[in-house]
Amino acid sequence: DRERSNPGQGTPRTCLTIHNLAYQGVFPASQYVLTNLSWDYFTPAGAEFYGQMNALKTGIALADKITTVSPRYAREITTEEFGCGLDGLLRSRLRDLTGILNGVDYDEWNTTHNPFLPHAYSATHPGGKALNKAALQAEFGLPVDARAPLFGNISRMVEQKGTEILRAALDEVLGLGIQFVQLGSGAPAQEWMFQALARRFSDQAAVRIGFDQGASHRIEAGCDFYLMPSRFEPCGLNQLYSLRYGAIPIVRAVGGLDDSVADIRDQQEAPDGIKFHEYSGRALAKAIRKALALYAEPALFRKYRENGMRKDFSWSKTAAEYEAVYQRIRETSNPG
Repeated sequence: DRERSNPGQGTPRTCLTIHNLAYQGVFPASQYVLTNLSWDYFTPAGAEFYGQMNALKTGIALADKITTVSPRYAREITTEEFGCGLDGLLRSRLRDLTGILNGVDYDEWNTTHNPFLPHAYSATHPGGKALNKAALQAEFGLPVDARAPLFGNISRMVEQKGTEILRAALDEVLGLGIQFVQLGSGAPAQEWMFQALARRFSDQAAVRIGFDQGASHRIEAGCDFYLMPSRFEPCGLNQLYSLRYGAIPIVRAVGGLDDSVADIRDQQEAPDGIKFHEYSGRALAKAIRKALALYAEPALFRKYRENGMRKDFSWSKTAAEYEAVYQRIRETSNPG
């Protein structure tokens, strides 16, 4: 609009970053007036979406460049399965679409100078990891047992995060001598489902409903494995925290989970996690059994853990990739 009313002055170039395509800002067409935009933009090539207004679609259609939060998710959202109705539009913008994996603030998410952790540790001095595990078991009311493999999950309890297949898998494997701790909140039915599981397996599972920043750090630091069975995952951060904290991630191979975790099938020299593909409780339970086989080989288990703790997902690399995209926008800008 500014370019139309002030010809020759030009408009700022724009870069739209998509975090999660499932949340689009769809409203009745009658609400379009609240945007103060010209009705010229309310077309199938702009804001209109099956007779309604779609805020995210508008941004995708009109931005100079588009980024999203992992390379694989950038590919996935151009498919019907993951495109949430916008895959056709995104395929038309392929030349302008870039996936950049999120970074981690290691000043906050670290294992050596962390006020939330009772014991410091690192890849070169790993002894504190076992002490944090014992402290976490005690905090969540589980038997303090160094031999029991401890699995963790911190999540919104919603379908995207794979809650139904997590519950199905836990029903199958909690009798195998493992322990499970969970922190999260969501729909009341989801919360009740996991609380009921914890009551049923009171010596194996503990669930805490709500948000607790300190407990998030302690779960990552105390667990042997971290479960992230997402239906879809634009990037994910907890698998990145888990790698640094020595909690070997078990993930579904989607989005940023696939980009950041190395299964032995991906990288025989330096594996650091376990991946599964089929979205089912059976497939997740099979992955957990692979974790138990890994846990039974201490030297290999320690190697996986060390590989993950040495990975670097700091923001410096991520920021440089964003700067490169912004520079390309500048280079292709029309002169003002």
